[in-house]
Amino acid sequence: MPIRLLMVQSALFDYPIDAGVLAELGVQLAFAPCADLSQSDTRGCLQADVVAFADRAGLGVEQQVAEMRKLAPDCRALIVSGVSGSRALAYLQAGVVGVADFGTDTQRLAEIAHRVQGGAYYLDPDIAQVLAIRHVKRLLEPFNALSSREFDVFCMLAEGFALQDIAEQLGISSKTVSNCQTSLKLKLGLDGRDTMKKFAESHGLISG
Repeated sequence: MPIRLLMVQSALFDYPIDAGVLAELGVQLAFAPCADLSQSDTRGCLQADVVAFADRAGLGVEQQVAEMRKLAPDCRALIVSGVSGSRALAYLQAGVVGVADFGTDTQRLAEIAHRVQGGAYYLDPDIAQVLAIRHVKRLLEPFNALSSREFDVFCMLAEGFALQDIAEQLGISSKTVSNCQTSLKLKLGLDGRDTMKKFAESHGLISG
């Protein structure tokens, strides 16, 4: 029995997938635009085993994931995106079970679909490495001087997130984010986004 994979695409791009190769690897492919998930015709989502959301802009598709989970709670959600570590965490917190990179080819996509449909999680190796490094680095100098919240804010500032986006993702106020930013400048001796980005890159906290 082939896995039924529904690829939800935004209008921003077309993700190249060879449906013939997928079929040979036991994956039956269907496509749907993001808007379809909010329409009354939800058959594609209800019939799928795995729903893959393509998000090149890294803007977040948490709302679409939430809609999918309401329609088909047993369906597994996969993100194909060029996301940052912080965005990957947000996807996982939203209920996504797999985050793949745009460099993922058709054969690898089939392997990931089988993996997540079988109940496992998948995280792109580069993102997994960054998150692992963050887990270690937050315990070491100079980051051990930061609170957990300040560390999260620092990573997101270095990744280029706007203050409001950081506040929404972490569930805190914009004022709290601003206060953390001020504290970061004092504790780390860093001033400005570019300096924070270079410092985070040099410590392996974000990919260059």
